[in-house]
Amino acid sequence: MQRYHDPRIDPLPQRSAHLENEAARIEQATQAFLANGGKIEQIGYQMSDAPAVFVINAEKTPVYAHLFQAPAPTVVADEPQAEPVPDTASDLETKQAAQIMARAALGEPPKWIAKQLHMTEKRVRQLARDYHINFRAQR
Repeated sequence: MQRYHDPRIDPLPQRSAHLENEAARIEQATQAFLANGGKIEQIGYQMSDAPAVFVINAEKTPVYAHLFQAPAPTVVADEPQAEPVPDTASDLETKQAAQIMARAALGEPPKWIAKQLHMTEKRVRQLARDYHINFRAQR
């Protein structure tokens, strides 16, 4: 077995005499086809020999055409807008912050305020940070 390919003995497939003869035969047949009045519709490689995919376009089908027409403009009476419902979580937070502020003004520590208001000390300190509440004694 040879280590390398020798093109003098075995010509490469793209330059073989057989392929050149086949290309010349196809070219001759194409010229004869065009000379007899034939027309070439599409040139190039196609992925499959199957016919083109059949697609139903709903916009062009008369059965569905009424679905794509613009609706007739209708006059709509303005409905009275309801007042927005207040955010109960925000109200509760504001009330808790007010209670914390009042007790902090009296000098109570955050731990004692949390116990009185049935909250965690962490929650009391977070509300104090959010609402800029200062305690007299810090830990």
